[in-house]
Amino acid sequence: MLYRKFSPSPLLRSYVECFYLWECQQALNQPLLVESPPSGFASMVFNYGDAYRVDNHKHQGRHVPQAFLTGQSTKSYQLLMQGTIGMVGVVFKPAAISSLFQLPMYEFVDERTDLYEVLGEPVKYLPEQIHEARTPEQRIHRLEMFLLAHLSKLKSGYDRIDFAADLIVRKQGIIQVGELMEEVFLGRRQFERNFLHKVGVSPKYYARIRRMGAVCANLANNRWQVKDWHDFIYRAGYYDQSHFIKEFTEFTGKSPSMYVKNNAELMHFLR
Repeated sequence: MLYRKFSPSPLLRSYVECFYLWECQQALNQPLLVESPPSGFASMVFNYGDAYRVDNHKHQGRHVPQAFLTGQSTKSYQLLMQGTIGMVGVVFKPAAISSLFQLPMYEFVDERTDLYEVLGEPVKYLPEQIHEARTPEQRIHRLEMFLLAHLSKLKSGYDRIDFAADLIVRKQGIIQVGELMEEVFLGRRQFERNFLHKVGVSPKYYARIRRMGAVCANLANNRWQVKDWHDFIYRAGYYDQSHFIKEFTEFTGKSPSMYVKNNAELMHFLR
């Protein structure tokens, strides 16, 4: 099984966190379940492998489109894979899809929406072009060319809401809304309304999502081994152990101890 991340070109770095490719060309011997906590990022995904399904708190066993856009995930979700795996995707900065395509991101929370239904003719042939590409690099190049062509037509792009959302990411969710408003010089009502439009959730809730995403990423990078939970909880910005457990269970559906012992994140299947 191959999973690779690719850095964006300089012109796209304000909008793209990374590109990724996930392949397993040899058919799976049995269905594979991969779970993912909310990360705080939206994405655009192109599937050229066998069809697969997603389970989340809104949809059970729903087949995903061949090419789709996904907004913020507010809870953990599971991918139900079978056959061959082949997909390439763009992981966007939290407000970038709205900045690039002028979309109200609250409509895409916890959804995987057919890309053609959202963007129309400009993406009609893109899934086929990606499928016909022979190498991972060629697939990523096709995606970059599509985004760069679209970027060149924008009259406005990265703004104060992009900056505020990116700051939440850099702070791993450990920041107050008041601090954000001071950074962007906007009143609370205007700031929260614009943030909801461009990110999909309120700034306070997004900070909670991003903090939990950082927690789960740290657990995965350490192969789910934590020697000092009290220090870990403190560094993650939680008040106390009960607060941490409540938040963790709300977002992942599991207690921290159960998650450590029994998880199925993608990292678990990679060497």
